[in-house]
Amino acid sequence: MTMIRAGKLTEHLTFERREELVQASGAVEVLWIVQGNLRAELVQETADAFLGTVDRTDDRKVFRIWAVDWITTDMRLIHAGSTYRIARIVRLDRLGLELHCVNSMDEVAV
Repeated sequence: MTMIRAGKLTEHLTFERREELVQASGAVEVLWIVQGNLRAELVQETADAFLGTVDRTDDRKVFRIWAVDWITTDMRLIHAGSTYRIARIVRLDRLGLELHCVNSMDEVAV
């Protein structure tokens, strides 16, 4: 069984949710609103996950975090100045989640 180890939660993640506002002109403005910040462990992606993924990119990361109920695949996360789309959320046990992320090519000002 995979377990979360608090001492390995050395990475800082910022989670954002998308919000669209319709301007008076009819134009749609996309805003990303910070939903929260969490500590995480950066882990190596398993061979099964790597081979089974649809997203072929050089910049994929897997993070382990304490289980929370507000993270969805509609959100994005920021890690070390790069923005990642949450491609998959895997429940490890009742205490942990694993987030499989793909770089979304949006750089974030640090």
